[in-house]
Amino acid sequence: MADDRIDQLFDTLDAWRHLPSYQMERRADLFFALYLREVLQAELGVALHPELIPELPLRNGLIKPEKDDSSRSTKVDYAAFEPAASRVWLVELKTDMRSRKEDQDENMRSAQRIGFRAVVDNIRLIALRPRTPTKKYLHLLRALERWGFLSLPEVLKGAPQRVDKRTLAEMAVTADATLEIVYVQPNDRDGDARAISFERFAAHVAGDGPLGERFARSLTAWGATAAGDATPAGDATPTSWGRP
Repeated sequence: MADDRIDQLFDTLDAWRHLPSYQMERRADLFFALYLREVLQAELGVALHPELIPELPLRNGLIKPEKDDSSRSTKVDYAAFEPAASRVWLVELKTDMRSRKEDQDENMRSAQRIGFRAVVDNIRLIALRPRTPTKKYLHLLRALERWGFLSLPEVLKGAPQRVDKRTLAEMAVTADATLEIVYVQPNDRDGDARAISFERFAAHVAGDGPLGERFARSLTAWGATAAGDATPAGDATPTSWGRP
């Protein structure tokens, strides 16, 4: 990616994040994912496998007992795994401090109290529902099997053209892990010990060539100025596009 295109990309994110309906996290999460493992390792002092699972589902019936018949789920932005799979880190990305909500925090804490075995078992329950997109869930189930949390029927370990729910029902949950929670967010003013601020994230990526350097500059700006709080000169026209 040419340097001017990198500038244009991040200039666009810098500007559009201030608009009312722009979903910043969905656009920026890939850049965070590129560096997330190394930042978590440095900040938390742990070793992590390169593989991440995005949008890990927590079944509502598990984390909200009053909805015990619900197959809908709350998604965790990323799950990161220690090599021995003894601990799984639930990672939540926030690009606006105002989107950090107590009910979402409590969902994460509920999963942490219950443990990863129950989370995996409830992913199994979601996968078995009639309207669940089976082939996509099979990719998630295979990832969990690679970590030793599931055992899938042998016929599902290849590339089946059709996945029968009755065959899928033969899978078994085989292991547990301790769950830990960490947030990546614009700043850590709330004193959360398990929050990595954008300023600290930027310090880890700034030396990684033109992409890392430019990402770090935007991270610093995102941490310093809340979405919507830009000065009149910093309007929604990216600077690299030129202004009339």
